[in-house]
Amino acid sequence: MTKLIAITGGSGAGKTTVARALARHLGAGAVVIAEDDYYRCASTVQNFDAATHNFDAPESKEHSLLYHHLALAKSGEAFDKPVYDLVTHRRLPRVERIAHADTVIVEGIHLLCPPDLLGLFDLKVFIEADEALRLGRRMIRDVEARGRSPRSVLTQFFTTVRPMHHAHVEPQRALADLVLTSPPEAGPDHADADAARILKAFS
Repeated sequence: MTKLIAITGGSGAGKTTVARALARHLGAGAVVIAEDDYYRCASTVQNFDAATHNFDAPESKEHSLLYHHLALAKSGEAFDKPVYDLVTHRRLPRVERIAHADTVIVEGIHLLCPPDLLGLFDLKVFIEADEALRLGRRMIRDVEARGRSPRSVLTQFFTTVRPMHHAHVEPQRALADLVLTSPPEAGPDHADADAARILKAFS
């Protein structure tokens, strides 16, 4: 049976980096999927406005579809994962076929919020990082990779990201089997060390 690992924590905490490091350690039998691909397509959201939409509320994701896909994965079946464009806020017309894997690593900020999702995971990891570090990483990412202005990143952070982090993300820490800390100097070596700790907890 396929094993499912959740890696959650705040936006900018380093979830993706650790998830990829863990997949490298596990080898060809592991696959990483992002909760971000399960954002609701802007075309399905009434009066969608990217400037005011709350992307950090659990309701912004289609968790019922994610649950269905992970249940398929856990039983050894393949599924077609949506592909979401974080610039246009829409799902692309293509999907990504996720074949059977020994381990599916899922990274995202709301993975332990829905009780049904919580019950699927064989190991639950929470990565914590100081708010200033998360904001700095988010600023670099959103400006360089997503074409955002620094002002819009700051406005979004203090309007929705911070309050949603306190309300929905941080409480997941108490539900995790393992809590890791992302320091300011985190790099490939630190991600590999975190991956080793996860593997130890997973064995």
